[in-house]
Amino acid sequence: MSESIASQAHLEVLPLRRADVVFKTHPRARRYLAKVDKEGSIVLTVPRAGTQRDALAFANTHREWLIAERAKVLEELARPESRRGLRPGDSIWYRGVEESLRIEKDWGRPVLCVANERIFIADEGMDLSRPLKERFRMIAKAEFPEVTHELAARFGEKVKKVVVRDQKTRWGSCSKSGTISLNWRLVLASRETRDYVIIHELMHMKRFDHSPKFWALVESACPDYRLHEAWLRERQDALNW
Repeated sequence: MSESIASQAHLEVLPLRRADVVFKTHPRARRYLAKVDKEGSIVLTVPRAGTQRDALAFANTHREWLIAERAKVLEELARPESRRGLRPGDSIWYRGVEESLRIEKDWGRPVLCVANERIFIADEGMDLSRPLKERFRMIAKAEFPEVTHELAARFGEKVKKVVVRDQKTRWGSCSKSGTISLNWRLVLASRETRDYVIIHELMHMKRFDHSPKFWALVESACPDYRLHEAWLRERQDALNW
């Protein structure tokens, strides 16, 4: 049996399944894309007119490469010397600005400082992403509902509930029942970009699709939406720590 035939037989026996991948819909994607992210997940981008079924079929044509890439990432993550998390001196985005993580002492206690935030921590050698996530989720829960209701009133919509979530691949979502879900990581973006995501979800209350008419509503409400979309897209990995 030739190598290509053997490879094809292997694909037929062990194809990628839906549970093996993460689907990501991008309204302006023109073709299917497949990649392995820094966490070792296989991410499939589905264009607006595409389907998850076809995306999975596309991924299976590149299955050997995807599996090999995933193995490399997972192997690297498993190394004891692999540096995970955030440490003093690292930079993160906060309010749309890159800020350095600093450790100061307050009567001998370590304090994590970033921009104007000060967080007492147990150990300056710990993964700083843990206390940062807790603080930023608290900020998001305090800010996002009020901002969402203010923007909803401006555009003549009524939001039933605002939920703050921890999502890796979505910035926000809107249900037909009037619930808007927002990713706490929008705290890392500028307030203008955060507001764009909220406006995007509010426009779904007027039109529940990603048709040209929907994007016309978005552009009317937020003329610079393309800049905000690009900012989030270009920094997606940097915002997902």
